[in-house]
Amino acid sequence: MYNKSQILLAIILFSIGAALGTIGSVSLPIGLGVTGFWPAVIVQVAGGIWLGALGVVVGALFPFISNTYAGAPLIVSFLYLPSNIVQGLIPYLVFKKLGLDPALRSLRSLVHFLWSGVFVNNALGAILATSMIMVSGLQLFANPYLFARTWFLGNTIPMLFIGPPTLMILSPLLERIGVIPRRSP
Repeated sequence: MYNKSQILLAIILFSIGAALGTIGSVSLPIGLGVTGFWPAVIVQVAGGIWLGALGVVVGALFPFISNTYAGAPLIVSFLYLPSNIVQGLIPYLVFKKLGLDPALRSLRSLVHFLWSGVFVNNALGAILATSMIMVSGLQLFANPYLFARTWFLGNTIPMLFIGPPTLMILSPLLERIGVIPRRSP
């Protein structure tokens, strides 16, 4: 069960995710809420690592707000839902199963973060989003490869450069104030 501070963190993450998602979606857009720079993915990954299933749910739902602001039809947000779940779920499961440190205080935690929270989750997210749009029968983009590549790079670049410092700085703070448990490196 989640305590009050974890529920509060979930609400804060939802708000930050919606704001970052909106800013990202209009910064370098190619359409349908997909952009060349989407820093909100950090909220999906960190939320999953910090809050588990609750964080994954938050990461899956806040894009409905940012996609709407970016002008994407509501159906598109539903089609992106599997991608937005996977992007937070993979690192959550890896960190939970292996008992990794969310503050990335060990090389082991950092390496697992890189493959599960930067590359694999975003590659699978890009493939799922592109596939869902194509399978839906909606003719929403001309070049599926460009769409998937932009999704992947737009998520991977901020995750690679902003994700580790975010976890390294905020995880110890969240541990100190008792929002998340301390995990040894």
